[in-house]
Amino acid sequence: MLMLRIMTKYFKDKNYIGLLAIVILLILIIGIYWGVKSSFKNKDQSLRIKAEELKEKIDRSDNFILIDLRSDIEYRKDHIPKAISIPIFDLTEKSKDLPKDASIIVYCGGEDCKVSEQAQDKLKSLDFKNVKIFAGGYLEWIDKNYPLTKEINNIASLKPLPILVVITGLTDGINPCAIGILLFLLGYLIIFKDTPEKTKIIGGAYIVVTFLTYLLLGFFLFNSLALLTSTSYRKAGLYVDLLLFGILFFAASINLKDYFFYGKGITLQIPQKTRGLLNRLVEVGTLPATIILAFFVTFFETPCSLPLYVGILRVLNETVASPILTLSYLLLYNLMFVLPLIIILGLVIFGEKMVYLKEWEHKNKRKMKLGMGLVQLALAFWIILR
Repeated sequence: MLMLRIMTKYFKDKNYIGLLAIVILLILIIGIYWGVKSSFKNKDQSLRIKAEELKEKIDRSDNFILIDLRSDIEYRKDHIPKAISIPIFDLTEKSKDLPKDASIIVYCGGEDCKVSEQAQDKLKSLDFKNVKIFAGGYLEWIDKNYPLTKEINNIASLKPLPILVVITGLTDGINPCAIGILLFLLGYLIIFKDTPEKTKIIGGAYIVVTFLTYLLLGFFLFNSLALLTSTSYRKAGLYVDLLLFGILFFAASINLKDYFFYGKGITLQIPQKTRGLLNRLVEVGTLPATIILAFFVTFFETPCSLPLYVGILRVLNETVASPILTLSYLLLYNLMFVLPLIIILGLVIFGEKMVYLKEWEHKNKRKMKLGMGLVQLALAFWIILR
């Protein structure tokens, strides 16, 4: 906690606060750029097939099975001719209908998509002997102006992934950690600053920086999960799933305990030792201090929010083959995460009294804990049983 004491000492100096705010914004910009661009390169070239070779096999009507690992939505839009749709999460079940000695080629969105490697490892673990990757995937096929088709070669059932992302993101956002700090910040501004325009700016900055910081954290965690599960050790994914199940089940148990016995035993909250620092940042009440506050709160509230976030990132890692679609789901999740904060800021701007909002927060803390616990429990079983 030495670092916290040093930071607390200098937070009354606006020059230090402004400098640190600029550094944090640069970290967010560079980090998010890295998150979008980052990818892990394939290693084994001998088990790949080039676009030209694949087109020749299709034109010759060779006897092979071409599997599109992307989502059902993407597959239905268009896909490589003769491809069948088997999203990665259905591969184990649907591969039972495939002959073990079949020549199989798998593809997903493009070079940045690692699902093909996971599918290859999974099929090999199921005793399929001849599995190759078309690494360039859908994007390389388009770049070469090769034909696409909308013909449905199998019945693909749509999965409720967008609904799951919305529910978990919204549940993650409705947690006492983030909401409590925002209400404290807005209450302080209203009482001591009494400038509605400043309340809008500072409240908006808090939400934007929270969104960007959580998005950056999501990129880091998603790539870490992809790295762990793309290892050649085939049981790595299973062990990751078991670990996440344990974390989610533990977090759900604590949140459900808080609904029935609030304040007793351990609870998931912002660490007590950091609250003094956060309170001082609130009291400064400037835009740079708010940027720093939002950045720190996002990390310090991880006991409240991280289990759900990591859980949904694991589902995306296993389910979504396209980097663009993955980014879209991450943006959607983070929008849902900050939506409760946006609503609260809007209520304050349009005249809702802070005392009523604080009273609502106090009355509904247990319900928030119950909601988080139930969703965490559902996600835990989704991961382990899918």
